[in-house]
Amino acid sequence: MSGPADMLSMDMLLWGLLGYVVLPLWLLSGAADYLCHARTDIAHTSGTRESALHLLQTAEIGLPLLAFLFLSTNALTLALMAAGVVAHTATSWRDVAFAARLRHISPGEQYVHSFLNVLPWIALALVAILHWPVVVAIFDPAIASDWKPHWRQPAFNGGILFAVLAASLLLGALPGALEFIHAFAVARRDHTSSSSDKSSVKLP
Repeated sequence: MSGPADMLSMDMLLWGLLGYVVLPLWLLSGAADYLCHARTDIAHTSGTRESALHLLQTAEIGLPLLAFLFLSTNALTLALMAAGVVAHTATSWRDVAFAARLRHISPGEQYVHSFLNVLPWIALALVAILHWPVVVAIFDPAIASDWKPHWRQPAFNGGILFAVLAASLLLGALPGALEFIHAFAVARRDHTSSSSDKSSVKLP
């Protein structure tokens, strides 16, 4: 029979897997994905529409991540995380279905996508296991679930929060924002150039 020390070791292993493997690997995969987009000149191919889908996927994971970092992991937080992962999966499919018609998606980029799609589900599973009594309460009518937001007590260490937020900003949010800004600038310039060409045409 497993003792308290064994359970503590298992919890530490799962927390380590979540924080030191799954999250960094997902962020690095996201950065690699943006490099793939740049190589296929997304600004001149699928443009702002695909770039907006990338920002949406970032938000679908980013908002549940913020909830997990700052709120108590109760039924509400787990539901937000599950909804975010499901929405991210659906948006990812829509993204690829749209982009495949307009630009080349290399085998390398497809391989990166496999990490981006699977890792959020692994993270959700790890969080659920680490908070299993909360999961049980959601599906057991005899146990009252907590659906109200509460600040996390105790809060995560400040160094951990800084590291996660800084890495998420530098490897996730910032590349996505820069990609969209560049695509938007190209689309605006092309539209202006097209309008100028039309206005310069003289009717006979």
